[in-house]
Amino acid sequence: MKIDTRSTCFIYGCWDLFFSMLYLFIFMVLMPSYHPTTRFLTLFFPAVLGAGGLYLAVQGPRARQVGLGLAILFLTICLLVLAALSYTIGMFNGIYGPLGTGISVISAILMAMTVFLVGIWPVFQLRAFWPVKRES
Repeated sequence: MKIDTRSTCFIYGCWDLFFSMLYLFIFMVLMPSYHPTTRFLTLFFPAVLGAGGLYLAVQGPRARQVGLGLAILFLTICLLVLAALSYTIGMFNGIYGPLGTGISVISAILMAMTVFLVGIWPVFQLRAFWPVKRES
């Protein structure tokens, strides 16, 4: 089996593997969680991204659909995190006075970081794997 290292699937697969290792390092070392549910979720998403990235890198059958599915999954995760953070901003700003204002500012900063860390790469991957209708 020959792997084409210049193909879109291989390049995006390697980047997905890199990001899965980065997310795994962040979730295990920098922000460890000890509650079973959050521990499962913080380990599940890097595992899914790593498995999909490996599948893309070895260019298995239907690899483009896997890449498209990964991009849609992580864009959905990004939107859910942004929704939770915006809920946090509204809740804390309205209830806790000056402390809530500070928490709201921190949540707004986290929203910007979420877009940069989780939201931008899936947009590029979605664009790369989106089916294009070719004119003949």
